[in-house]
Amino acid sequence: MPAFEILAAEPAEHSESSATPSFREQKARVPRFRPLTLKDHARLLLPFLVMGVLGAVARLKYPYWWPAPELVSFVADSFIVAAVLGVFLELFSAKLLVERVSEGMAQKLIGRGLPAELQAPIRDIVGTDLVRDHYVKSYAFSAPEDGHVNVDVEVRYEVRNYSDAVRDYAPEIAAEIFFQPEFRFLEYGIAGRKIHTFSDEALSSKMDTVDELNVTRVSRSALPPVSLKPVRSGEKSVCQVTWRYRVSMPEQFCDVTDFDEATLGATLHVQNLPKELEFVSGGDASVHHEVGSRSWYLDKSFLTGQHLRACWFRKTSVRSSRNTGR
Repeated sequence: MPAFEILAAEPAEHSESSATPSFREQKARVPRFRPLTLKDHARLLLPFLVMGVLGAVARLKYPYWWPAPELVSFVADSFIVAAVLGVFLELFSAKLLVERVSEGMAQKLIGRGLPAELQAPIRDIVGTDLVRDHYVKSYAFSAPEDGHVNVDVEVRYEVRNYSDAVRDYAPEIAAEIFFQPEFRFLEYGIAGRKIHTFSDEALSSKMDTVDELNVTRVSRSALPPVSLKPVRSGEKSVCQVTWRYRVSMPEQFCDVTDFDEATLGATLHVQNLPKELEFVSGGDASVHHEVGSRSWYLDKSFLTGQHLRACWFRKTSVRSSRNTGR
């Protein structure tokens, strides 16, 4: 059995992250349209304003003794009405119409011909705003005792905003009560700006329990958000996140990491491993691992809901452990 797998829909059993998708809060649908600047609005409204000014000048200043005064007055009134309608349409209706038309076209073009059940996840991928990068999960194992080990886990990653508008972001974490999780440290924020830091005491006051799922979590709704500007704006707006927590797990176990957000690449690293245990990986062509190294890097993208699995177990013999590691 490969010890390191990518699973698209397999439910995770007995993992500190397996319950995350079940209670994940539904994200509000945010329009992916870049807000117009004052300069953009002025450029769009300029033709209507010019029409209104010309109509008003012609209506008020055209001499009645000149040729065709009735026709000129009619054309001037038409210019004024068109200017008023154009301004109101641009300010209050155009954005809504564009959004509705674009959503309708997206439903027709994305996954055209596929069942609606398959089109929905495709639209979710296309509508992804926040993407994680440089994801690193580190393990530090204690010596086995009574069939269990204490595992100190550190998770680090960066979050970038690939939409056209500013987005708020706050991290979230969960673990099954069965593993007696202790959330010990959280730090996140944009480098050079305000950094949010929480100790174990501060995190304990923000924890809540979902009894029906048997999990303990720190929800993003309990944490102050940071505002991420779009990467397309040229600003280096990157949210750096670091979690540290401890769980008590069996000495022979497969840990499943759930990706609740789109992630570019992932690295598993073992900081401390007792001599009685073996930590293995394999089974995926995207895994990069050097002999003797304690790091496994997956050069691939993970979509929301996919999983990453790694296992540890007691060594039976030097020979068998080497064969398993291969």
